[in-house]
Amino acid sequence: MRTTIDLEPDAFMAVKELARQESVSMGKVVSRLLRQALTGQTAHADAAVRQSGASATGFVPFASRGVLVSNELIDKLRDSEGV
Repeated sequence: MRTTIDLEPDAFMAVKELARQESVSMGKVVSRLLRQALTGQTAHADAAVRQSGASATGFVPFASRGVLVSNELIDKLRDSEGV
């Protein structure tokens, strides 16, 4: 998504340098840093999430159990549990 933000000069220079070191765009650096700040993750944890196949939200999906979870199945489970 394209947007315009105002950065303080020191933050701009830091992002620009990180982008240069990592050979990525400044937008990618800002997005990564925002995700880390909002989720409390460290750079090391962020790399581990990327390697594990987590989505952009940082959640790792459960492995498939071969069953499609439908609203009907959820309703049956609620009825059986008395929820």
